[in-house]
Order: sequence, then structure tokens, then C-alpha cells
Amino acid sequence: MEVIFLLILPATLWAQSWHFLGQFSNPKAMGTIATATAAALGGMVIFGDGHGALDALVLVWAIYAAGIAAQGLAGHDEKTHGFFALFATVISVIYVVYFMQGQVLADGNAGAISSNMGIAVALLAIVAAMNFLTHGAGFANMRKATGWVQLGAASGVAIMGGLTVIGL
Repeated sequence: MEVIFLLILPATLWAQSWHFLGQFSNPKAMGTIATATAAALGGMVIFGDGHGALDALVLVWAIYAAGIAAQGLAGHDEKTHGFFALFATVISVIYVVYFMQGQVLADGNAGAISSNMGIAVALLAIVAAMNFLTHGAGFANMRKATGWVQLGAASGVAIMGGLTVIGL
């Protein structure tokens, strides 16, 4: 599940970053990509075999993607999504600590998936924090900076997914 999560979510973050940078003339493109991501991640959690700690993280980010979809397709308020981004930041920071302490393996050694997930979730926490500052806290002047940081972070998350696929 973590590999799919790391490879699908960056599509939404990438689309939202281009929207922040003013490259999408119509936000419905961003909304369509986010809808597909939210449906895929949500379905993966709902119809998955067992429900564990990783499912909660995936579900938080599926809801985040659904919020982006609501903004793009229905024109929902960005401030509401900004405050959900604060929640996603807090949850993601908790998971960064979880993954970076090596709790995936019983003997306390961090495995490759643990390290990759820790780095990826740290990047996601930065994205969510910047979205909170831009939309929730009202620092609208940070929009371009948020777009560039999110573009880089989305690429980093996708790279972590690719490294996980090839076993590094």
C-alpha cells in the first residue's frame, strides 16, 4: 500500500503546485486529478485487507486530496482546506517520528521502507504546513513559494516511491 500511496499522491500535489504557480488557467484540471487520487487512495483503505496505522495516514491524505478536488471542481473555500492542512501536518509529523525511529521492524532497526516513508512523510508535512500558512493563516503572499516548495516535495515523494519499488 505504501508504494501506491507514494506514487499516486504526488500527482495531486504536482497539480496543486502548478495551480499555485498560476499555470492552470482552469482549476478543474487540478480538481479532476485530485478526485482520481482521492478515490484511489480512499478505495485502497476501505477495500484493503487489514486496517493498520498506515491506513490512517493514507486516509488523512485521501481526505486532503478530496479537499483539493472540492476546491478545483466546486470552488470550495481555500481557508477550510488550509485548516485541514494543519491537521494533516500534525498527523504527518507523528508518522515521521514513527517511521524514523524504526518501529517497522521488531528489533528497532529501520528498514528501507521505514526510511523512505519517513522522508516522504516529512516532505508531506512540509507541504501541509505551507498550505496551512498560505490558506489557513492567511499569508497569501506565500502562494508562489508554496507552489515551488510543493513542486519539489511532490517530486521527492515520487522519488521515494520509486526507490521503494526498486528496493533502495
